[in-house]
Amino acid sequence: MKDFSKKMLTVLFLLSLTLSISGNSETAYAEMDGATLPGPQLVTNAWMFIAAYKADPEVLKAMLPEGLEPNPEGQVVINMYTVPNGNETSGFGPYTLTYLTIELAGQDSYVMNSDIKYPGRYFIYYFNSSPVMRAFTEKVGIPVNENTNVLTTTEVKDGKLTATLTVDGKPFIVSTADVGSELGNFGGGHLNYFGLMSKEMDGKTVNQVVKYPIPFVGGIVDTQNAKIMFKAPKDNTLNKVKPIADPTWAVWMKGSFVYPQYQVVN
Repeated sequence: MKDFSKKMLTVLFLLSLTLSISGNSETAYAEMDGATLPGPQLVTNAWMFIAAYKADPEVLKAMLPEGLEPNPEGQVVINMYTVPNGNETSGFGPYTLTYLTIELAGQDSYVMNSDIKYPGRYFIYYFNSSPVMRAFTEKVGIPVNENTNVLTTTEVKDGKLTATLTVDGKPFIVSTADVGSELGNFGGGHLNYFGLMSKEMDGKTVNQVVKYPIPFVGGIVDTQNAKIMFKAPKDNTLNKVKPIADPTWAVWMKGSFVYPQYQVVN
């Protein structure tokens, strides 16, 4: 009887261990508290559509907090991607995301073993489908979407990529590009992202510019003829940063990266 009990306890332990590490239960992730999830957090093998386009430079300047200036190119960088497999994150679980950032002056990041430098990026819109990740990012100054019914989808069919952001089931942003199938041009480096965090200090609300140095590695496929179309309702504030021309560059990239702990800039 004692042996049987020991065996049953062993089976129950192994079963609980399997459930805890499987990462396939959306319920388990939904019950996690993203606000207490520690940083940094790792995401691996995510396919991302990343592109830069020109927008109204006066609008971009007005959206930045004191201490940050827009890059003279006057560009927005958009990233649209999905992470359907929770096993490819260290704690977030599955999620989809579209975010938009303003390129910054004087905050360049770097690419390993290269003279290429990417301008820093300031978060202005962040449409994340996961309550865990929204709680994690909101606490560190990333402007999480107020509407929680958001979804990003990506599909490649016959060499044509379509990435779509939907809000309440309606398309807000639709991006397309012709993409190849051979992954190459592997590299890595750091990207400097920025946000604005509000804190209570001495009975007052103080805004602090914060920095997220994000390490990444990945490769890209050939990406051509990229288009970005804003389809949000005319009165939506997203239209303030809609493209005024086709993207200046775009990539369909498979990459891994880290959501780091933030650093207070001022």
